[in-house]
Amino acid sequence: MEEGRDYTPEEFEAMFASQEGSNRNEEVEQGEEEEEAGGSKPSGKVSYVWKYYEKVPVPNKPRHFRCVCTVCRDIKKIMKSYAWSIGTGFGSMSRHLRNDHGITASGVGSQTQTQLSGFMSEQAGGGKPFFYSQKNMIDHMATFVNLEELPFTYGESVNLENFNRLALQPSYSHVNRHTLKDRTMAQYKEQKKELIAYFANFDGRVALTSDTWTSKQNNPFMCVTVHWIDNDFFLQKRIIAFDIMEEKHTGYNIYLRLKKTLDKFNLTKKLFSISFDNASANTKCIDYVLQMDDLLLNGDLVHVRCCAHIINLSAQEGLAFLAPLLEPIKTCINWTRNARSMKTQWKTLCDKHGLRNKQWGTDCATRWNSTYKLIKQALRYKNVLTEFYNSHQRDEDAMIDNSMWTIAANVCNLLKPYYNATNVFSLVYEPNVHLVILECLKIVIAFKTAENVEPCLIPIVDDMKTKWVKYFTSFPYIYGVASLLDSCVKQIGLTNSLLFYYEMLDIIDFDVEIYVQKCIDVLRELCKIYAKDKGESSSSSSVTTKSARFDDQLHSILFRRTQSSSSSTSTLATKELDDYLTHGVDTNDTDFNILLWWKARSIQFPLLSKIARDLLVVPASTVASESAFSAGGRVLDDKRSRLAPPTVKMCV
Repeated sequence: MEEGRDYTPEEFEAMFASQEGSNRNEEVEQGEEEEEAGGSKPSGKVSYVWKYYEKVPVPNKPRHFRCVCTVCRDIKKIMKSYAWSIGTGFGSMSRHLRNDHGITASGVGSQTQTQLSGFMSEQAGGGKPFFYSQKNMIDHMATFVNLEELPFTYGESVNLENFNRLALQPSYSHVNRHTLKDRTMAQYKEQKKELIAYFANFDGRVALTSDTWTSKQNNPFMCVTVHWIDNDFFLQKRIIAFDIMEEKHTGYNIYLRLKKTLDKFNLTKKLFSISFDNASANTKCIDYVLQMDDLLLNGDLVHVRCCAHIINLSAQEGLAFLAPLLEPIKTCINWTRNARSMKTQWKTLCDKHGLRNKQWGTDCATRWNSTYKLIKQALRYKNVLTEFYNSHQRDEDAMIDNSMWTIAANVCNLLKPYYNATNVFSLVYEPNVHLVILECLKIVIAFKTAENVEPCLIPIVDDMKTKWVKYFTSFPYIYGVASLLDSCVKQIGLTNSLLFYYEMLDIIDFDVEIYVQKCIDVLRELCKIYAKDKGESSSSSSVTTKSARFDDQLHSILFRRTQSSSSSTSTLATKELDDYLTHGVDTNDTDFNILLWWKARSIQFPLLSKIARDLLVVPASTVASESAFSAGGRVLDDKRSRLAPPTVKMCV
């Protein structure tokens, strides 16, 4: 039997309609009778192949047919057609069914169901007819195994094979680990190729986060993550490099790695910023990055330090002195977790006070937020913990009293803004660069509050404040410009928040007006760079309404003035920026989404909306890279320690 050309559904219908209906049916029936009588098959037995093929007689050639796959026709694919004559075999047709549709002779009948009576769809209630295909199954299994960070031997599991055959698909066959790995690698290369092509045509700018990490196998890796906002104003993130870095981790070598990655993904001329932690090698790397061409404003906005790292340094400074004050509480919690005899007493006391038997988490010395969570949970159980601890303490001076719980509550209030700010700065798929100054303001307010309510915390707060001021005496301009692009803050909110910020830190020699004006000048220069088609925007009067995003205290700080400073709008370079800043704060939505706000006003403010799309993508921390390292640790566990670097890169 010879394989002919493929047919589209339309071509097949035209070919099929060209035959006379009655003659065609008679010839097909006669051919089947002759096959059963004179062919190799015993009478009464017809091959399973004919359940899935339509036989079309060939004109002027008796006993010759074109056999077209009806499975392909039903799922609207290009249909395979085969030349067949009575008395010949049909190996090509059966191979097509097996390889392309997963249909075999053993899977036909009551033992299998390759075509479901329902439909295949991501949503219930509709879709295209489902046909089981081993090849299609392998593709989806490769995706599943990679997303779930499973070993490639997953497809060889006998238990998985039994489950699929007995409960889902009798035609299922196990997948060799080499096959699964090859298919996963093929998918990775396909997606990488698509991403490179996407960035080649991308008309915006991107932000990078980068960091280095050493695995359990003592292999040094460097990760580069790219962030961008697409044309629909959705924030996207991809890991574009996760490579072993065997050379010395100097600033120049890090720069060479970054430059190579940027060139590979067509991003060299589309870089907006790079977020690093505070390592000296990363700071040195920025010196080389500033020598690159096509950086905005000569690279004044390119370097962004990890705010989460700065918060951690300040919090750890205070916790080092808080340890003696909190030691009795930690000791009591350790008793409930370790001593078997004490666990029974602890459960009895919890029942007595109407609380559930609390299973305490572990306090990690290198994670200050674990201490905050521990104190917060302990405050709810303070009566139980007090009675439990004091019953095992003979020294009255060492017993827990209400004063210790008061200190613990004040410490919790001091660390709460740290915790909230860390969560905000750790956002990956939501913008956070415009929230940096506001979150820092909440932290310095907590400094002043703790000093006023708990005198014993003053030395601790002073140490935390000293470390804080080292990094946040003056904010990088990118944070101020991002705040200006927040329609709930703008110029008046930025000015007042900074005035109150430095007042709380007792800093009197910082000129807020000059800083704010510089941020406006930076935004004006960006407007000049982005200005290709200047559109007119309608001006509006300045109206400041209370925003539900902020509580009463923060709102009173941000909007103490009702008018912008006289020198602000008069010196703006573009009318569009002037209209935006004088429009005032016009939102009162608790679910405010800054990206959707700018998307809805992309016609009113075409230049500013494009600037906002490129600037608001800047991450305030390197959490994206840290998350990649966590994934790398799960992939390179003790059972998969021999994975080659390209395979690790693919899996992460």
